[in-house]
Amino acid sequence: MPSELCGVGVPASVLEPMLPPGKEISAHPTDPQGTGIARCRLHVDGESVFSAGVERWEKDASARDVAGPAQSVAPGDARSEDGRFVHSASGAVGRVDCRAADEGGRSVWATVRTTRGGTTGEQMKDLVTAYADAVGASGACDEVLGR
Repeated sequence: MPSELCGVGVPASVLEPMLPPGKEISAHPTDPQGTGIARCRLHVDGESVFSAGVERWEKDASARDVAGPAQSVAPGDARSEDGRFVHSASGAVGRVDCRAADEGGRSVWATVRTTRGGTTGEQMKDLVTAYADAVGASGACDEVLGR
């Protein structure tokens, strides 16, 4: 079980329920240069089964705005009380606390989705919360902001 998603540390306990059983896990990152989006796809036994992303958005974007074009989550799905997260049983989005984005008039968002059936909305919320917090503590904000 990996302890990171393409350089961003996440607890294995929140990632494990998202991945199907298998023998080999490999990570496939994309480069955010020029796009404002960094993705990390995980493959289990050669099949793409999970995706996480870090995306640059306008400063006033809401979780529902980000959920609109995201895969496996929709604007009308469950939302956290503070409005920072929207999640379903197969996908979630969450605002990253990123000072560089605030200073630059932008926002940074974490997205996650799984193809594994049987996951719950609470598991997705736990994962996107941990991932968003880890992104904020890493250099991923600077990367998607082009710094």
